[in-house]
Amino acid sequence: MLFSEEQGTSGFHALKQLVLRVRARARFVFAFAGVAGGLVLLSGCSTPGPGHAYLYSPSLGPTIRDVDPLSGAELAGVPAYVGVDEAVLGMAYDPFTDHFFIRLFPGNRVRVIDRPASSIKREFFAPSLPLGGHDLAIRSRDRHVFFTDPNGPGLIETNANGELQRYIRLEGLDAAVWGVAYDPVDKALLVLAKAHSDRVLRFDIEGRALGAVALNAPVEGASLGFDADAREFFASLADGTAIGVFDSQGRLLRRLSRPASERETFIDIGPRSLLRLF
Repeated sequence: MLFSEEQGTSGFHALKQLVLRVRARARFVFAFAGVAGGLVLLSGCSTPGPGHAYLYSPSLGPTIRDVDPLSGAELAGVPAYVGVDEAVLGMAYDPFTDHFFIRLFPGNRVRVIDRPASSIKREFFAPSLPLGGHDLAIRSRDRHVFFTDPNGPGLIETNANGELQRYIRLEGLDAAVWGVAYDPVDKALLVLAKAHSDRVLRFDIEGRALGAVALNAPVEGASLGFDADAREFFASLADGTAIGVFDSQGRLLRRLSRPASERETFIDIGPRSLLRLF
């Protein structure tokens, strides 16, 4: 097809404007990607939402109860994928990935459950863990896991794949501990030292003692949950009647219903992820 000089000039200008628009859009896309990348770096892997409490008890079958931490009302259930021939030693929730970490007997195997997908995400072995043990806790910023040691007064720190990072000796203790939680605000380890305890012990990340919070009602030591935003402790009361919620001074604020008193209940607290970025 033949074009006049005027048509050729007009076509050239139209093509030029198209190229400029494409370049401008490309610059916008790259700028947006840069901002989004920066947000990912700043926010880690999730945008936190409202807090939830999570309970698992063998008496209820292989289900993790998702409950309101204020009222105890059950909001949902998540399969725990625990077999009839398996025993649970502890449970932790990572709000950054929206995953549950379930420690299975003999204590060196961990099953990771994806809450939104209600599916097994993966499993890993932590070969440095001895047989037995109790609770575990997650530090979300680097996915490090703190396991109680059945053979001594310390915690075994691994990465998210179960590879040993170090052993943390807890100052002032002379026996294996039970419940453990992590406080990301104060960067402190929180511990229930015995099968039944009337205080939560606080340690820095090196295991140095920072003090204790005396509870005005004794609790079972098997599991400890901590709401870092509300500054509240969650643990089953020693008489098995309820889950006690205590403030930062150790005062019993409220009681949440719990499963059968003759079986242990594993507890963790965390903000529900509104957005997960991987």
